[in-house]
Amino acid sequence: MTIIPIGERVLIKPAHAEDKTKSGIYIPETAQEKKKEGTVVSVGTRDDGTTLPLKPGDHVIYGGYSADKFEIDSENYVFVPFKDVLAKIE
Repeated sequence: MTIIPIGERVLIKPAHAEDKTKSGIYIPETAQEKKKEGTVVSVGTRDDGTTLPLKPGDHVIYGGYSADKFEIDSENYVFVPFKDVLAKIE
Protein backbone atom coordinates (compact mmCIF):
# COMPACT_ATOMS: atom_id res chain seq x y z
CA MET A 1 0.00 0.00 0.00
CA THR A 2 1.33 3.43 -0.94
CA ILE A 3 0.31 6.46 1.11
CA ILE A 4 0.95 9.88 -0.42
CA PRO A 5 0.42 12.94 1.78
CA ILE A 6 -1.77 15.72 0.38
CA GLY A 7 -0.37 19.25 0.60
CA GLU A 8 2.61 20.29 2.69
CA ARG A 9 2.64 17.18 4.88
CA VAL A 10 5.21 14.49 5.56
CA LEU A 11 4.48 10.86 6.42
CA ILE A 12 6.95 9.66 9.07
CA LYS A 13 7.58 6.29 10.71
CA PRO A 14 8.50 7.28 14.28
CA ALA A 15 11.64 5.89 15.90
CA HIS A 16 10.96 3.48 18.75
CA ALA A 17 11.59 4.71 22.27
CA GLU A 18 14.19 2.80 24.26
CA ASP A 19 12.60 0.08 26.40
CA LYS A 20 15.59 -0.37 28.69
CA THR A 21 18.37 1.77 30.13
CA LYS A 22 22.06 1.39 29.29
CA SER A 23 22.47 -0.60 32.51
CA GLY A 24 19.72 -3.06 31.45
CA ILE A 25 16.77 -1.85 33.52
CA TYR A 26 13.47 -2.16 31.62
CA ILE A 27 11.36 0.98 31.31
CA PRO A 28 7.58 0.57 31.22
CA GLU A 29 5.94 2.01 28.10
CA THR A 30 4.11 4.66 30.14
CA ALA A 31 7.46 6.02 31.41
CA GLN A 32 9.36 5.93 28.11
CA GLU A 33 10.42 9.26 26.64
CA LYS A 34 8.50 9.80 23.42
CA LYS A 35 11.05 10.60 20.75
CA LYS A 36 10.01 13.02 18.08
CA GLU A 37 12.24 11.64 15.40
CA GLY A 38 11.74 9.15 12.65
CA THR A 39 12.19 8.17 9.03
CA VAL A 40 10.38 9.87 6.15
CA VAL A 41 8.12 7.44 4.29
CA SER A 42 6.59 9.85 1.76
CA VAL A 43 6.31 13.58 1.12
CA GLY A 44 3.54 15.81 -0.22
CA THR A 45 4.03 18.90 -2.38
CA ARG A 46 3.79 22.62 -1.77
CA ASP A 47 0.59 24.39 -2.74
CA ASP A 48 2.29 25.61 -5.93
CA GLY A 49 3.22 22.03 -6.91
CA THR A 50 6.94 22.22 -6.09
CA THR A 51 8.53 19.45 -4.05
CA LEU A 52 9.46 19.70 -0.40
CA PRO A 53 13.20 19.35 0.42
CA LEU A 54 12.81 15.86 1.92
CA LYS A 55 12.76 12.39 0.42
CA PRO A 56 11.83 8.91 1.62
CA GLY A 57 14.53 7.49 3.87
CA ASP A 58 15.57 10.85 5.37
CA HIS A 59 15.92 10.77 9.17
CA VAL A 60 14.19 13.81 10.71
CA ILE A 61 13.36 15.47 14.00
CA TYR A 62 9.86 16.92 14.25
CA GLY A 63 8.00 18.99 16.81
CA GLY A 64 4.64 20.53 17.41
CA TYR A 65 1.43 18.97 18.55
CA SER A 66 -0.26 18.69 15.18
CA ALA A 67 1.06 15.24 14.23
CA ASP A 68 -1.78 12.87 13.33
CA LYS A 69 -0.96 9.34 14.54
CA PHE A 70 -2.35 6.21 12.91
CA GLU A 71 -1.60 2.52 12.43
CA ILE A 72 -1.44 0.41 9.26
CA ASP A 73 -0.64 -3.32 9.33
CA SER A 74 0.46 -3.05 12.99
CA GLU A 75 2.98 -0.29 12.15
CA ASN A 76 2.73 3.22 13.63
CA TYR A 77 2.98 6.33 11.45
CA VAL A 78 2.43 10.07 11.83
CA PHE A 79 1.44 12.78 9.38
CA VAL A 80 3.36 15.95 10.25
CA PRO A 81 2.95 19.38 8.64
CA PHE A 82 6.19 20.28 6.85
CA LYS A 83 6.51 23.43 8.99
CA ASP A 84 6.87 21.16 12.06
CA VAL A 85 9.85 19.24 10.63
CA LEU A 86 12.71 20.84 12.55
CA ALA A 87 15.80 19.17 11.12
CA LYS A 88 17.16 16.45 8.87
CA ILE A 89 19.80 14.20 10.45
CA GLU A 90 22.64 13.22 8.14
